[in-house]
Amino acid sequence: MTTSEVFSPQPRPHRGRWLVYIAWLPLVLGLLVVGGLVAYVVRNAGIERAEIARLRAAGEPVDDATMAEWYFARTSQEATAIWREVLTTVEQSLSGPVGATFPIVGRGELPDDLEPGGDWPDEPQVAALLDELRPLLDRIEQANRHPVPVWQPIAFRSFSTLLNDLQTVRSIARWLQLEFEHACYHRDTARALRALETLQATILAFDWNLCLVDDLVTIAVRGVHRRSIRDSLARMDWELAQLERLHEQLVDPRDPAGRWQQVIAGERAMGLALFSADSQLQHEFSGSPVPMTMFRLMGARRNYLETMAAVQQLGSGGVLGLHERAKAFEEPRFGSNRVWISDVLTQLLLPSVTAFAKAYERDELDRRMTLTAVAIKRYEVVEGRWPAALNQLGIVGLEPADWTALEAGPFGYRIEAGGPVLWAYDVLEGSKEIPAEPPGEDQTDSNLIRLGHVTRIR
Repeated sequence: MTTSEVFSPQPRPHRGRWLVYIAWLPLVLGLLVVGGLVAYVVRNAGIERAEIARLRAAGEPVDDATMAEWYFARTSQEATAIWREVLTTVEQSLSGPVGATFPIVGRGELPDDLEPGGDWPDEPQVAALLDELRPLLDRIEQANRHPVPVWQPIAFRSFSTLLNDLQTVRSIARWLQLEFEHACYHRDTARALRALETLQATILAFDWNLCLVDDLVTIAVRGVHRRSIRDSLARMDWELAQLERLHEQLVDPRDPAGRWQQVIAGERAMGLALFSADSQLQHEFSGSPVPMTMFRLMGARRNYLETMAAVQQLGSGGVLGLHERAKAFEEPRFGSNRVWISDVLTQLLLPSVTAFAKAYERDELDRRMTLTAVAIKRYEVVEGRWPAALNQLGIVGLEPADWTALEAGPFGYRIEAGGPVLWAYDVLEGSKEIPAEPPGEDQTDSNLIRLGHVTRIR
C-alpha cells in the first residue's frame, strides 16, 4: 500500500442532500394521498355505474327522468280525466268555509255516541252537503271500470316532488266517511255499502306505490275504510250478500313483500336524483354548504346505493318479522359514532325504516282483524249462532292465518251478553302479546277502541 493511498481523504456525504429529501417528502406523500384518493374515487365510480346499470336492467328508476317513466308505465291514463274532475270538485267543495264547519270533513264534531235515528242537530245541513256531492259517486264508479292505479300529472324533483293529489284523496276519504256515517244514521245499508266500495275504488286508483309518503297515505286511508267496516258490525243489519261484498274488499293481502321493494325503489331514485339536482335543491334538502359533488367523491353515493339495496331486501321475507328485521338493520347504523361524510349523508337520505316496517305490520294486522270480524258476522248469518271459536271460521272460507295476529297467535275472542268481542294487541306499544281480557270502554282510553284493537259485533 502506498503512502498516498493511506492518507488520501475519504469523500464526505453532502449534508444538504437530507434537506432535499425532507423538502421532497411532503410532495411525495401528497402524491401518494392524491393517487389513493383518485384510485378510491375511480373504484367507487365503477361500483356505482355497475349498480345503476343493474337497476336500469331490472326496470327500476335511478333519477327523476326514469322515475317519471316508471310511474307512467305502471299507471293507466284511461280514467285520468274523470278522476281529475272528482279531485277538483271535492277540493273546491270541502276546502271552503262551509265544508270546514262539518264533522269529519272539517272542524265540526259528530255527537257523542251517535246512534241511528238519535239526536243530531246538524243532520239537515250535513244531508244537504252530501246530496250536493253524491253525483260524484257515479263518476267514481264510472272511473272504477277502468284499470288502476290512475296516472295524474306529477313533476318529479327528487324529495321536493309534490304529491298534492294525495291530500285531496284524504279529503275524498273524509267525505266518504261522512257519507257512510250518515247512511248508518239512517240505517241505509245499501248506501253505506256504496260509500265503502267507493272508498275502496279511490284507494285502488291512487295506490301508486311510488315512495314512502305515497304508501303511508294509502295505508292511512285503508285504515279509515276498515275501521268503518268494523264499526258497522255493531250498528248495521247487513244482509249476507252485503257481508260477502265486504269480505271481497278485505281478502287481498296487498303483497307486502312486493310493495316494500317497489316503495324502496322509488325512494332510492329520489335520493339518487338529489346527487344530480341543482345546487339550490341540494342545499334546501341537506342544509349544508358542502356541495353534493364532494359527498359523492367521498363515496356517499356508493354507500347510499349499498344501504338502500339492503333496505330493499328487508321486505323479501314478507310482513311477518319485518319490524324486527328493520330494527336489527337500523339500530347499529344510527347508534354508531361514525362521522364519515358518506355515512352522514346516507343517514340523512335514509327513511325511518323501523317506523315504516311497523306501519306495514299494523296495516296487515288491521286487515286480518277486519276480515275476521266480518267473517264472525257472516258465520252468524249463515249458521244462526256465533262461532264458539275462531277455528270454526273455516266454514265461511277463512284460513288459520286470517284469524292470526301475525306472530302473536290467534286474536282474542269471546262471546259476551251483547255479542262477540274480538281484540288484538296495542300496536303502539312494544309488546306483541294478546291480552287475556279485552280492554273495555270503562277500562281503557277510547283511543284504543278507535284504533281497532277491540271490535264489538252485534
